[in-house]
Amino acid sequence: MRLEHPIFQGPLQPKIELVASDWGQEYDDRGVWVVQTGEPGKTVDYGVVSDGHGFEDSPDCERISGGVNSKGPYAVAIGRQANMLQWGFYAAPDRMTESAQQVFLNTLVYMQQFDGRQPMVEKLSMGRTWMLQMIDTIGTLEELPEEHRANFEAYLRQSFPKQWVDEVGLDPEQLLPLVQQNIEYLYCAPREYNHVLDTTLQALGVSNREPAFLALLTERLTKDPQDAVALEL
Repeated sequence: MRLEHPIFQGPLQPKIELVASDWGQEYDDRGVWVVQTGEPGKTVDYGVVSDGHGFEDSPDCERISGGVNSKGPYAVAIGRQANMLQWGFYAAPDRMTESAQQVFLNTLVYMQQFDGRQPMVEKLSMGRTWMLQMIDTIGTLEELPEEHRANFEAYLRQSFPKQWVDEVGLDPEQLLPLVQQNIEYLYCAPREYNHVLDTTLQALGVSNREPAFLALLTERLTKDPQDAVALEL
């Protein structure tokens, strides 16, 4: 949670108190902000989070706060893209804490400045940093009931490039350095959720999400408009 963000600063001055919570430890070791009262799933409904992987590296997007949820600490509970803001906590105002009511009103004021903005990008594929979260999840396989374990293992396997799984299996200690060393050379085709290692790009040592990638293509295609490597990339 970004307590320095404008929605926590004014025009109202909410008193944000962070309390210790076993549930929230993996999200923020400072503690958690209690947004709503009641028992989730009974007196108050569950909220909604959005995929936080690859969110803030898109233009005009900001992740303001996460929230305790089943999707992991990277998920977005409060976030903005252009003129749209997600307030993922579900409680009606009479179920909100006083500080949450004030922050919500601050949010309405904050969003006025984005009137007329339009999203610049559309999510078409899975963010590559999902793999880091999947590595953290591998250790939970043994905790699952046997009837669910095979399906979840198959899901985890398809989350990594096939050659890595063939080489090291689902060993988190071996997968982690592979992801860290090659995260800039991965791609995911539109509407797909399986990352592939681009060995051509890996050999060139240029990230496919940095301006240097466009400079490389421009240089090669200027020299030869039919440059096979540039056209492939």
